[in-house]
Amino acid sequence: MILAAIVLFSLAILFGLWLVVLGVRFQRGSLVLATAHAAVALLGLGVLGKQIMDGPVHMLYNVAALLFALALFGGLVLLMLRISTREYRTPPPMFVVSLHAVMAMIALLLLVLGYMSR
Repeated sequence: MILAAIVLFSLAILFGLWLVVLGVRFQRGSLVLATAHAAVALLGLGVLGKQIMDGPVHMLYNVAALLFALALFGGLVLLMLRISTREYRTPPPMFVVSLHAVMAMIALLLLVLGYMSR
């Protein structure tokens, strides 16, 4: 199950990088890609949560889940920023995007380290 969560979060990170490229290079966003990014990340968080609830206690998995939940909160902030602007196709502030991405990538790193150490 952890391997499935790693794959899902990796896919979500790829979608997120694609969104960043769209925002930085082409100065626009994609609502469809952002929705896919959020859906894959939520699915990964659900798989990780199920593993945490059903499996043995593993500290790195718990910390990774906490960081992913914080990244989810950051994603919700980004969504609110996009909804609050008149032009939904404009990219959100890159500082907030960077915080969101760094939390998610550190969480993925912890998840991979926990998977390799078991």
